[in-house]
Amino acid sequence: DDADKDPNGEIPALVKTSDGQLHKIRDRTKLIALTSPEDYMGIPDVLHLPNVTESSLLHALRLRYNRDEIYTCAGPILMSVNPYKTIKLSNGDELYSEERMLLYRNTTTNFGSGSSGTNGTNELPCHLFQVADRAYNSLISSAVSNEMEPHIEEEDALLMMDKSHEQKRKAHHPINQSVIISGESGAGKTEATKKIMQYLARVTKEKAPIKPKVGSDDGPSTTSSLEDRVLSSNPLLESFGNARTLKNDNSSRFGKFIKISFDTHTGSIVGATISNYLLEKTRITTQVDGERNYHIFYQIFSGADEATLANLKLEQGIESFRYLGKRAQLKSRRDATAYVETIACLSQIGLSESEIGSVLGILSAVLHCGNIDFEVSKDDDHGEKAQITDVSLESLKIACSLLGLKEEKVKEAMLTKLLSVGGKTIHKPQDVGQASDKRDAFAKLVYSSLFVWLVNRVNATLASGDDQLDDSEQVFSPV
Repeated sequence: DDADKDPNGEIPALVKTSDGQLHKIRDRTKLIALTSPEDYMGIPDVLHLPNVTESSLLHALRLRYNRDEIYTCAGPILMSVNPYKTIKLSNGDELYSEERMLLYRNTTTNFGSGSSGTNGTNELPCHLFQVADRAYNSLISSAVSNEMEPHIEEEDALLMMDKSHEQKRKAHHPINQSVIISGESGAGKTEATKKIMQYLARVTKEKAPIKPKVGSDDGPSTTSSLEDRVLSSNPLLESFGNARTLKNDNSSRFGKFIKISFDTHTGSIVGATISNYLLEKTRITTQVDGERNYHIFYQIFSGADEATLANLKLEQGIESFRYLGKRAQLKSRRDATAYVETIACLSQIGLSESEIGSVLGILSAVLHCGNIDFEVSKDDDHGEKAQITDVSLESLKIACSLLGLKEEKVKEAMLTKLLSVGGKTIHKPQDVGQASDKRDAFAKLVYSSLFVWLVNRVNATLASGDDQLDDSEQVFSPV
């Protein structure tokens, strides 16, 4: 009816969904009728819908989500909706248990078909493990395939005479595989990455050769399992590179590319490397209300014993440090257990007790650096020359002591700027704002350098020790 239309020509309506909820829509003419049985089922592969539209796709996702079926296929693509809770299967099993991992092993022929119901079969439901298994199988099978590349018939004689082509055919050059995980903040990218890595580590662990333990002379030795070391890199990088935001309690504030290498003969993991980029440095010094700095700072205050806190000069608590917003209520109950896990991961990648102490000392130095305050110098009438306040000189002293730097040198770097004029070097005094910016820039540099160093140490621990494997025997699957 034209009388019901608004000035934009739309007809608003109030609709009731199957779960009993009422929703106001702007234009009822855009409602799509449910015409087939599949529209009411929430089928596991949306490509099997009679009419694939944005509305029908979202409707299928909604139906499955309400049944705690968070994974839905779109052909070879897997869509997931974050449930923000632990999912239990109807038989009581965990969704990511080891039994489920083994159940999905070698099930790529069923990928995209989803769960039982649409075609009368009892195929496994859509799952992250299917994605991981498909990539792994494609990786290994490509290395043992004997098929030659397609060519026209007239080329046969030339190919027979081309010895290099025959050598390439026998070499079975593998085809690397990639798993791309994308989504908005809070969609579950970090968790999905961990689950895929856990699957790859589990299904290849039995194939890995036993190697001697590694470790520093003055510290504990790490496990001989490369797979365990690959997995230990996840919580470690989360502690130093993840933070609580308004949308996500464990948001990754840096990008990473994880490359896992496999032996094509045994199928076992032989090494891994992690490339990081775009660490959010501004979070080190400032956070908006309701958000936190990186997890590791809160873990120290929640999990370290009194002796450790005293050595780091952190007895005052979170509320005493500018870079933590001076808000003690931002601690969480998980921080204490996460601290124990982080220290264990540092040991797992081969850090000695003294090296772990140095890492904690650098983190403490960053916090003390943030407590350095500036004021207008008493002998400056123009307000263009800053000096460190008497109260915060102790913070400068502690930060320099923990970093092994000379106090006067750091003080000079913050309060002056070097200018080269006519071949001469001039020390230009900084005002309060400029000195504060240099203090923050220094803290960002220290933390980001520590983060890069940790990634390099992780990569050194995960690097392949199998020098006997040439390029044709190693393939990789990046996540």
